[in-house]
Amino acid sequence: MSQSPGSIQAILFLAANPKGTTPLDLEKEAKAIKDGLERSRHRDRFNLQQSWAVTATGMQRAVSELSPQIVHFSGHGVGAGGLALESEDGSVQLVRSDALAKLFRLCVQPFTEAPVECVVLNACYSEEQARAIAQHIPYVIGMSQAVGDQAARKFAVGFYDALGAGRSIPVAYEFGCSSISMAGIPEDLTPQLITKHRAMSGSSAGSVPEPVNARKLDSIPSSPPLPRVSGPVNPIPVMFDMPEGSVSLDSRFYVERPPIERDCFDTILRSGALIRIKAPRQMGKSSLMQRVFDQGKQAGHRGVYINFQSADAEFLSNIDLFLQWFCASVSNELGLGDRLEDFWKGVLGSKNKCTNYFQRYLLTTITEPLVLGLDEVDQVFQHPAVAQEFFGLLRAWHEKGKNEPIWQKLRLVIVHSKEVYIPMNRRCATFSGITNQPVKLKQLPSQLVVEPAAQSVGP
Repeated sequence: MSQSPGSIQAILFLAANPKGTTPLDLEKEAKAIKDGLERSRHRDRFNLQQSWAVTATGMQRAVSELSPQIVHFSGHGVGAGGLALESEDGSVQLVRSDALAKLFRLCVQPFTEAPVECVVLNACYSEEQARAIAQHIPYVIGMSQAVGDQAARKFAVGFYDALGAGRSIPVAYEFGCSSISMAGIPEDLTPQLITKHRAMSGSSAGSVPEPVNARKLDSIPSSPPLPRVSGPVNPIPVMFDMPEGSVSLDSRFYVERPPIERDCFDTILRSGALIRIKAPRQMGKSSLMQRVFDQGKQAGHRGVYINFQSADAEFLSNIDLFLQWFCASVSNELGLGDRLEDFWKGVLGSKNKCTNYFQRYLLTTITEPLVLGLDEVDQVFQHPAVAQEFFGLLRAWHEKGKNEPIWQKLRLVIVHSKEVYIPMNRRCATFSGITNQPVKLKQLPSQLVVEPAAQSVGP
């Protein structure tokens, strides 16, 4: 760090775990950082200050009053939506990248004599906020994707242990990543160090060394010129599928990705099946879902496809309205009448009413297994309170499918983009995990995840 070796470095630990978000063990992280600094060789050089249940106002006040050299935020992130701080009533208040950049612009000279030198955003998908802040701060660390609670804690311990040993911030960052790897957690590439120079130049993350015997195209061999054709050339009409949207079942342009299709086809035929398909946009998720549905139909299953982009905004902001819309949509797709008035009575709560609607009406009325495909669930993730309740409900249904015959008729297919993740115990403002260890399968050219029902669901 740039200050003199004998000066005291103030570290500000900010924590937020708003209502309706996945509980995180942030106290354990803070204690691990504190213990590591206290037993370090240079323990007298650090002063750790903590601020809990931090609000946007509280963050600004703490940064202004304490003048820290390192600001460490632990909590939830939602990617482009920002960091999840707490509102006055403890619920989620998202703070965007531009707002954070404006705050930290005031934390360097000439606005202060004790500038912030490093910001650590220990939250899911916080790389975007890190890049915005790095326009003003020398070193900023953010997460390129979802990060598990344990991995986030390991990184923090390794990072501050190294600082306590007198290491520089870039070297401490490497120790933090190494700490994740040494713990056997495959998330050591998730933390990203963004420097002010890189942020201002717009350069990407550090270059990746070229592998040995890389298939690099150094030059294109010249070819002899093609013969000139005399006379007019009549064009041959060629019909191509449009690149947008899903690829039809009979299309020649669908590219199979063995063994993904076979794994999905085998899984959907099992009682209480759960398949989660994760990939970037325009990578064939919906096309794969179509083929899973077709496989189910060939086996005599009923199929219902729900695209959450079709949900009106008013439904996504209230769990009771959302579940009513969900039940009505499934009924409509099955060609059954709407019986919300019969089941939406009393004080059982929205989730219990929705469960009864499925158990006592939908699953009882149809005789075949039901394949329920949920597409564009990213839309729900943008509403953390609703997402927390809804996916907790799906998780409960999946658990019921392990033992109760009526729920074994339900097979779930959940589709979402790479930018949003739904694992257990992650620092994303969504919900407690619906699935446990995912099975990662190769995709062309990126990644797609299939989670068979045979896997256990997180507690």
